[in-house]
Amino acid sequence: MKLERIVHLLEILGNPHNAFRSIHVGGTSGKGSTATMIASMLTSAGYQTGLYLSPHLQIMNECYQINNRMAATGDLVEVFEAMKPAIAQVARENPFGCPSYFEAQTALAFCLFRWKKVDVAVIEVGLGGVLDATNVLHSQISVLTNVALDHTEILGNTIELIAQKKAGIIKPGQLVVSGLMQPSTQQIVEERCALQGATLWQLGSQFTCQQTGSAETFQVVFPDTIYDDIRLNLRGDFQTANAACAIAAVHAFAGGVSGAVVRAGLRQTAIPGRLECVQENPTVILDGAHNPAKIRAAAEAITKYYGNMRRVVIVSLKPDKAYRDILPALVVNASVLIVTAFGKNELWEACDPAILAQAASEIAPGLDIRIEPDPMQALRQALAETRPDDLVWVTGSLYLIGDIREYWHPTDELLVQIEESAVLCN
Repeated sequence: MKLERIVHLLEILGNPHNAFRSIHVGGTSGKGSTATMIASMLTSAGYQTGLYLSPHLQIMNECYQINNRMAATGDLVEVFEAMKPAIAQVARENPFGCPSYFEAQTALAFCLFRWKKVDVAVIEVGLGGVLDATNVLHSQISVLTNVALDHTEILGNTIELIAQKKAGIIKPGQLVVSGLMQPSTQQIVEERCALQGATLWQLGSQFTCQQTGSAETFQVVFPDTIYDDIRLNLRGDFQTANAACAIAAVHAFAGGVSGAVVRAGLRQTAIPGRLECVQENPTVILDGAHNPAKIRAAAEAITKYYGNMRRVVIVSLKPDKAYRDILPALVVNASVLIVTAFGKNELWEACDPAILAQAASEIAPGLDIRIEPDPMQALRQALAETRPDDLVWVTGSLYLIGDIREYWHPTDELLVQIEESAVLCN
């Protein structure tokens, strides 16, 4: 099966994905951050902008945003109820059966954005690219953030194989913004663009990103424009490249925008669960990094911003993750490692904490390693014994972050805030 099932569903629904212009964002890491920055800048520029992300941390509303606001629950229910006959028809008629969860979720985004008459939708790839349900789009622009080893059992065990899958979102005649850095993956993207007659903007070639006088600011340079004094709310040096690619996409889509629009859009960009500081004294950082490259980048960012603070790490991983490659970056500066699980809604399976703890003890024999399967109890244990100048780092899975984030942002309160925001907008 390729995309036959989602194509069938969308045909019955009247091909809602053709009702608006779109920007398609793929890559191993940073695609959610990049998509969010693009959407925020386009909103700042005055476009009615949809944003589709996955997965959610706590509530489905997070996946569907319009003009930087999560969609109201009532709107999502109304759209899904209207879709149900089409889903049932596909289940009856299609040889591949009922649409998958992600296919239905993606179709819902397209239907919502058509209903809300967005000018443009920024769509994050779910997994891979060529066979992802979002790849039915005929987008004006595709963005590829980077390539690293992740989901190797599905995408392949080399960065070149993974790059080929991700480059599958490149369509005939479109503009492609690439942040890929490895020469071998750049070549794959170049060849795909040539095959499809697509125009390539490669970071470092067609546009560049340069640090300016302040360590916290940078500029993005195009042949005809310079966007300077760029500053991010998002932490991590890796976000600079993501922001540069996001600016390139907006620059191309809008035919150039003012520096003030770019700066305002980036200033308003906040992404839960990505190096998110939810508490101080002690400092608590939530980060959903879940592959070796992401974990290493997050560890570098935490060391940069928080230095030698005593560090308590809470971790859980999905069973398919390369935990022996992930753990070294977690334990190297840790005083305590608490291994837990996740699955508040029993939708996802976590790696056996005992297996992770054993592997960690082999990597760092003298480290204080504990097992607490309940993630909220793991958090309470960490908070109970940390001093005000300590740091608690929760990482390894977005599903773990979703469970832990309930401590500061209960789901019920989030839903109330969404409904209050919807009332104000109407």
